Amino acid sequence: MVRVLLALAGALLALLSMPGYLWGGLVFFALVPIFFALEGGTPRQGFWLGYGAGFVFFVLLFYWLYALIEWAGVFILLGHVGLAGLLAVGWGLWGASLCLIQRQFPHAQWLAAPALWVLLEYLRSLTRFGFTWGFLSDALWQSPQLIQIASVTGTWGVSLLIVFVNLLLYQTLRERRLRWGVIAVGLIMLFWVWGEYQLRLPYSREKPLRVALIHSNVAQRARSDPEQLYNIQNLYLAQLERLAPGQFDLVLLPESILPAYLLRQPELLEPYQEQVRRLGAALIVGTIDYRDGKLVNTAALLGPDGEIRDLYDKVHLVPFSTEYFPLIELLRRMGIERVIGPLPLGALTPGDGFRPLVLTSSHAQSQDEGVRLATPICFESIFSHISREFVRSGAQAILVITNDGWFKGLRALEQHFAKAIFRAVETRRYTVQAANGGISGIIDPHGRIVMTTRSETTQILQETIFLQDRATLYVRLGDWVVYLLVVFLAGVIFVIPRLVSFVTTPVARLTL
Repeated sequence: MVRVLLALAGALLALLSMPGYLWGGLVFFALVPIFFALEGGTPRQGFWLGYGAGFVFFVLLFYWLYALIEWAGVFILLGHVGLAGLLAVGWGLWGASLCLIQRQFPHAQWLAAPALWVLLEYLRSLTRFGFTWGFLSDALWQSPQLIQIASVTGTWGVSLLIVFVNLLLYQTLRERRLRWGVIAVGLIMLFWVWGEYQLRLPYSREKPLRVALIHSNVAQRARSDPEQLYNIQNLYLAQLERLAPGQFDLVLLPESILPAYLLRQPELLEPYQEQVRRLGAALIVGTIDYRDGKLVNTAALLGPDGEIRDLYDKVHLVPFSTEYFPLIELLRRMGIERVIGPLPLGALTPGDGFRPLVLTSSHAQSQDEGVRLATPICFESIFSHISREFVRSGAQAILVITNDGWFKGLRALEQHFAKAIFRAVETRRYTVQAANGGISGIIDPHGRIVMTTRSETTQILQETIFLQDRATLYVRLGDWVVYLLVVFLAGVIFVIPRLVSFVTTPVARLTL
């Protein structure tokens, strides 16, 4: 029972460190009770203790899924419990592996515990079913000094630090030796000092881009109601009308702003074209588009002349949703789709690649002279590799367009916005988020929030950002830290046992 209570305490500390809760610094203590719970346990016990802690953590973290009950009905309960149960497997495997390593190679746990945690976080970022919500690194979203390492290692370096500090504090309490605690504090201070140094380094200000983003709070029910079409249209056009000509280079609107195919309905599109001509600025607007017999979630770029210059179609669709649902054709034939909810499931087709939008001037000789803008759409902003691919393709800034109106002001909003901060640090790009019903804001290349709002009324944010061209080490090398950790873990599993056997066998023979 004591083990169970310790694992539960760790889960609650981890929860309270997440964005929107108590304090991110709690993450440095969250795993300490779990280390005590796992101490001396069998791999089986380690799995179920880790799994139980993970399940409690994710069940409570994802409470906001019940905001979707009007769309998914009682099926949201299955989705909530199923998602928490699936993600908790990673915590369970970590617990089982740690118990095994503690028994076989106790000294290896110093690196094995952090390495295993990071590897398991990495694995759940992969495939079209990947889901990075609830990474330990998320807790430090408001501590820019401690997350600058992400420009070198990605978020993996931040999680590695967190788990290692937890292990040091556990050893401090277990052995009652202050030295481990001193090392833990020293390690945090080392990262803090290095981060502070990074924050003082200048970034390029040679290519300014004057941006206006329109934040809105249209209820999801209204966004899905064709009868509300012209009310919503008038809301966005009224905000555009407030902008003065010649003051901006780019205006950003949220994801899929209208319950209509904006690009296919000239009577809806023309007012936006008139506004950009009046403003002399480009416009990026989100819309569902019907093209070549397929539905896609699109970010459309209108040039200052009102013409459609470029399109980006969302590649990584939200699984088990209106965007992507596995085996949807089978479910339709069985009639299950109608039972789940009022919206069609798996209706969208993914785009063909993470390609920046290119804005060229009217006198440009080629697209190479244009401004390249990454436009991850909503869910895509939670993945490091997506923004990295955009930047590797030449993106000079990251512009996230999203609709978070599903979640009605709950803590999911902070948890989503926190991801944008890490994308800025990883790529050293200005990151702008234009949200409906969520948090809109502008983040500098060091992950500092320049301005932000989660207003319940429509609002305009204005700022000059600076386009960046240099690639960080993380952009150039990607998840190199994870690959290095895999090599280390392979050594622990395969090489060290054979090496120990090779050394000890002759000694044993001599003693005989």
